[in-house]
Amino acid sequence: MARINTRSPYWVNVNENGISYAILKLYVYTGNSSNVPTEPTYQIRKSVLSGQDNVYFEVSELVRDELDTVFDGDYNGQAVWVSMETFAYDVDGDEIGNDNETIIAFDGYSYFEEQSVDENNIMITNRELFVLEDNTFRLPIYTGLNAPTVVFYKDGEIIASETFSYDQDSSNQIKYVSIYGDAVNWDTFEERVIEDGGVDFENSVCLQSFFNNYSIGAVDKIEVSGGNKIETVKVNVLEECKYEPKKVTFINKFGALQDMYFFKKAVKNMTVEKESYKSNILNSSMQYSRSSHVNRDFNVIGKESITLSSGFLSEEYNEVFKQMMLSEKVWVTNVKEGVEQVLPINVTTSDMTYKTSLNDKLVEYTIEFENSYDTINNIR
Repeated sequence: MARINTRSPYWVNVNENGISYAILKLYVYTGNSSNVPTEPTYQIRKSVLSGQDNVYFEVSELVRDELDTVFDGDYNGQAVWVSMETFAYDVDGDEIGNDNETIIAFDGYSYFEEQSVDENNIMITNRELFVLEDNTFRLPIYTGLNAPTVVFYKDGEIIASETFSYDQDSSNQIKYVSIYGDAVNWDTFEERVIEDGGVDFENSVCLQSFFNNYSIGAVDKIEVSGGNKIETVKVNVLEECKYEPKKVTFINKFGALQDMYFFKKAVKNMTVEKESYKSNILNSSMQYSRSSHVNRDFNVIGKESITLSSGFLSEEYNEVFKQMMLSEKVWVTNVKEGVEQVLPINVTTSDMTYKTSLNDKLVEYTIEFENSYDTINNIR
């Protein structure tokens, strides 16, 4: 099924001999694709240019106003249906043609060199993943193409598999598939215990010894098949003992949520902006207290940032970092006292030199992020 990537243009062409003007009725909605609203979200009239028989409507920006991809730790498919009804009229106002089409729209984009985004089942560009040991990782899959089957392997043996048939619901067009299925929103074994009804999780030497010998959900290869095409994703499971890895989630070029692990050093910083004034501390008796502030600060605003190092990755991650820096929405997942906290961040690194194994031997990136909020809560 064709799809709209709302960060790049999408043109609707109305072509009829003798056309004078055209009307586009644009319906943007969620839920079942057949449940088209009775009233259009937008209705646009446009006249033909002199000497032409075509009227073009660019709809991406209008659709994007109705599509706001969010992330709070739950991996939910987020898309909208776009139903387009076009009507062509002659100079007398008589209808001389009409057409209609319903397609899916994601918050994605194409590059200048591309005509459109490749319509693959796998909604990430890289075919090699670096994931954290004993953490659930997810592969975003587009289900509206060729009824894809996802198979997870470890040492040549099938660990899990799942097949997705076509679904008319907008929330099911993207599935975030792990070896535990597509409905799991926990990342670690501890979170799984809590979600399954456990009231507490008590760590122990024996449990850590178990984890050292058996990785929960270990995978080394994923195969995604649909139609006559089979694609393979290599999975590298990494263990990090010295640093606390960070999981950064962003909206990639396909409009899907994509996770990126930073395995190495993290450096936190804070900058403060403030205003000041000189206060009169004399009282009516012309006395003053030595503990009173003469130079007073006000409107003190703090902003925290963090610099993350990726560790050594493959060249395929050049594209991942590219899409992360081009993303308009990025989040970091912190784990505090066993509870996940998803916080919005902004990429402040504004330039990147692509690294290759030929030029640099090892591919590693350091990216700076800034919290998308002030340190002091000032939301009113």
